[in-house]
Amino acid sequence: MKNEQIHTDHRSRMRARIAANGILSLADHEILEYLLYPFVPRKDTNPIAHALMDKFGSFSAVLDADPAALATIPNMTKGAALFLSSLSDVARKFCSDAGAERPRVDTYERATGYLVKLMKNLGEERIYALFVDNSGRLKEKCELGSGTADECRIRVNELVMLCQNFQTKYVYLAHNHPAGVAKPSFSDVEFTKWAIAALEVLGVRLVDHIIVAGDKTYSFKQDGMMDRFKSGYLDFIRNGRLTSPGRNDR
Repeated sequence: MKNEQIHTDHRSRMRARIAANGILSLADHEILEYLLYPFVPRKDTNPIAHALMDKFGSFSAVLDADPAALATIPNMTKGAALFLSSLSDVARKFCSDAGAERPRVDTYERATGYLVKLMKNLGEERIYALFVDNSGRLKEKCELGSGTADECRIRVNELVMLCQNFQTKYVYLAHNHPAGVAKPSFSDVEFTKWAIAALEVLGVRLVDHIIVAGDKTYSFKQDGMMDRFKSGYLDFIRNGRLTSPGRNDR
């Protein structure tokens, strides 16, 4: 009973370390030790983990090993051997799916193709931000909110925080018009201008703001509005006066 209590306390401390700092804060043999807990409930898995590392030489080699070879380690169970040997395939599946979920949006056609699939059938208006890496591949997609863009300052603040979290230099904004009219409203224009100004301060480029209305799209960039808004902001920074398009310019 005393040894079992020692193991229980040790496992609790290990789980607390993972909860506080993540599993990658552990040494390789400690990760193996932790992975074995459900399959070897009444024994100390630390010696098993060390034996695995000694025999196979590395963490990745353990996971790539045949289940029969893993099962030769003293106190290993067949279930534990099968589980460990399946993890490399699980990791490959994860990487494959993650890559498929990170499409390239580095051209107008690719960006609108992705966004039409994402939003064409939505029943309410939603606003998304697409955070893109230097190669034009999608890093993260976040919903900034639903409904109209009237509270643009609040949503721009959230956009700024997300850019800092994701460490990105390129962002797309996108929202849908469920009524089917691919044309920006006054709120859409104001939201875009606020976003350009806020992101310029961070050194982040707002690549485009795209509106999806069914199969139809509107692009602020294609319409020349992105460059106009940016030049107006830069003119304000240099000369203290803001060049702002009127209603007839939209």
